[in-house]
Amino acid sequence: MPDFMTFQELADQIGVEKTTIRRNVKSLKLTVRNEKTSTSKGASVHSLSIDDANKLIAHFETRDRPNSNVDTSVLERFGYFYIIQLIPEAMPNRVKIGYTDNLDTRLREHQCAAPTAKYLGHWRCKRSWDQAAMDSITREGCHLVMNEVYEGDLESFLIKAGEFFSVMPKNSDKPKLSEHSPLKKEKRL
Repeated sequence: MPDFMTFQELADQIGVEKTTIRRNVKSLKLTVRNEKTSTSKGASVHSLSIDDANKLIAHFETRDRPNSNVDTSVLERFGYFYIIQLIPEAMPNRVKIGYTDNLDTRLREHQCAAPTAKYLGHWRCKRSWDQAAMDSITREGCHLVMNEVYEGDLESFLIKAGEFFSVMPKNSDKPKLSEHSPLKKEKRL
C-alpha cells in the first residue's frame, strides 16, 4: 500500500477540484511530494504523505460543521475574481475564470503557458463567493473546455460578472450588531 495520496485521489475522495486541493495544501503549509504512480505513465505527480493527506481530509470534514473550531477566515477575506483571455490572437473567445489573492502573480502564472494572456476584468471577491460567481457567469451562452476554461461571448462574460458583483457587499460592508448581541463588548449594568 502506498505511503502517499495524489492530489487527484484527494480531490476525488473529498469531492473538490484538484486546484482546491492545491490551494488548501498551500494554505495549511503541508509538504508536497512528487511520486510516480502506475497511472502516471512514468511522470511524477503531486502527492501528500498519508499523515498530511489525513490532515487535509480532516480540514475539509470540519470546516463546514456548525460551531467548528476551524478558522474560516480564509473564506471571509477578500481577493479577486478574474476573467483572463488566454490566447487573444488565436482563440479570442477562450477565457479562464477564477479567484486569486494576487492579480499580478496569477497573470504571470498563466503567461508561462500563454504569453499573451491578459485580464479582461477583475472584481473584489470573497473566497466563499468564487463558485457562485463562476456558476452565475457560466450559466448560459458558453461552453466548458475544462477546469475553469470556457469559450463564449466575451461581452456576455463581462456583463454577467458585472451584474453578479454589483449586488454583492463591498469589503467595507459589515452588519451592525444588535444591542442584544452577545458579541457587543459593552458591559451592561
